[in-house]
Amino acid sequence: MTATINDTTQTEAVQPPLTDQERNAMRAFLQRCEVRLSTLHRIATAFIGGAGLLLLLPVFFKDEVVTIIKIFLAHLTDTFPALGANHTLGIVLLYTCLAYPVILSLSIPLYALYLLLKDIVHFYFTIYTPGFNPSLITPSFALGGLAFSPDESENVKRGVYEYQYHSSSINYTIPFSNEKRERYFEETIRNTDGKIIPATRRWEVLAEQNVIPSDADRPTVEHFNAALGLARTLDRPLVREVANTELALVRHILYLRRLMLRYIKTLIMFIWTAMISFVLIPFLQDDKMPTFFVMASGYFVWSLFAMPVLRLPMRWIYRHRQAMPDRTHIDQQLVVLESQVEVFIKISVVISAVAVLFSLYLYAAQ
Repeated sequence: MTATINDTTQTEAVQPPLTDQERNAMRAFLQRCEVRLSTLHRIATAFIGGAGLLLLLPVFFKDEVVTIIKIFLAHLTDTFPALGANHTLGIVLLYTCLAYPVILSLSIPLYALYLLLKDIVHFYFTIYTPGFNPSLITPSFALGGLAFSPDESENVKRGVYEYQYHSSSINYTIPFSNEKRERYFEETIRNTDGKIIPATRRWEVLAEQNVIPSDADRPTVEHFNAALGLARTLDRPLVREVANTELALVRHILYLRRLMLRYIKTLIMFIWTAMISFVLIPFLQDDKMPTFFVMASGYFVWSLFAMPVLRLPMRWIYRHRQAMPDRTHIDQQLVVLESQVEVFIKISVVISAVAVLFSLYLYAAQ
């Protein structure tokens, strides 16, 4: 197998050679970075992936939403003599003007939840890894494996290789049956044209270093090396390990900030929609109240304040300023949800306002 330029430089020594002080500084930096990365993942796991998401669904999927839908369906057969010959057209117009904001009020929180789940996947997974062939796009965990830097000690690295390629070590790392192991890893190697195997772990390179046990067979060794590739484990020099860790921090922060803000927006949209439902239901269940007028008024209020509610988190961020800054200064990745639903919400404001006036006219004419 032919190594690419990107791969073959993995173990090149830094010129000029690093001093002990520089190496110690890099080791200390890597330790601090590991703590920071661990903190970022704890935030995502504990707050977003666990109890955070579980909080959203009970707030929304309760009896209130179902009750409103049932009330809406129960009044589909209502008649309005004031419409006269245009009764059918008027009823269709009224139901359409009511159905749009109702459906939108359910769709936006669910769409926000969909974007949140997508953000979680993007945070935890990637298809690119520095040091691997750029054409290798197999999905992998965003935190790749960590290998001892070969330029720290050639003797230590050689000992690591010798220990890892014993059959007991390989069986521990990839505990599949022989049949499944062969099918899975052979397919992976074949589908990636061998690019999944790190350059420093290719059979020819290992054989040249004489670190493979005499009883090891090539397919098993390559299966193990493919597993290292799937875990994105590279034998990087210390300098490149530092560079890669800096990149990892940038990537994780970029995704986590968007993910956290999306969670807050999703939560407040769930709460806003649920709150409107809580207020509407007592009035809708009262036979003395005009059902369609109450429903239209409630969803007009929902539509009117939906965008301000979505923009609350950004206003909180700029709470120390008298007014929002030029919106071009705000990262567009942080306001994707608002920009995508703004048009639909503006339409909802107009349509629900028409429903309020139309239903008021119908009840007043009775």
